[in-house]
Amino acid sequence: MYLGKAELVLKDDGKAIRSIYSNYPWPSVIRLSRFVRVPYKKVVLTRKNILRRDGYKCAYCGRGDLTLTIDHIIPKARGGDDSWENLVSACTVCNNRKGDRTPYEAGLSLLVRPIKPSHIMFIKNVVGRIDEKWKPYLYLS
Repeated sequence: MYLGKAELVLKDDGKAIRSIYSNYPWPSVIRLSRFVRVPYKKVVLTRKNILRRDGYKCAYCGRGDLTLTIDHIIPKARGGDDSWENLVSACTVCNNRKGDRTPYEAGLSLLVRPIKPSHIMFIKNVVGRIDEKWKPYLYLS
């Protein structure tokens, strides 16, 4: 903003940026004066990101107070792959109960359907809460 590369759209009333000679409003939302192409944000498939996507809860029983592992819905021995749609977090109890079977064969059902997350989902998780004033500017439903 100081260099003229962005303009203030929405300021945070409770904060300010102060220097010796000036007082600037704390930006909450800014608009770039020129389009900057951002490379496609791909969320990397890692154990930590699977746990994050599933809210650190078991996909079968919903418990979050037990040690969590990563489970292949379709076991690798049966042709299951390492993908967002085939991996879920599972507590050790459910994972041991399921073993090398499908959830149907083990008498388990998924509480949520696993999906490939967008980078926006992870921004929401990192920030914690989304400021209500940002919602008109984000692609969230």
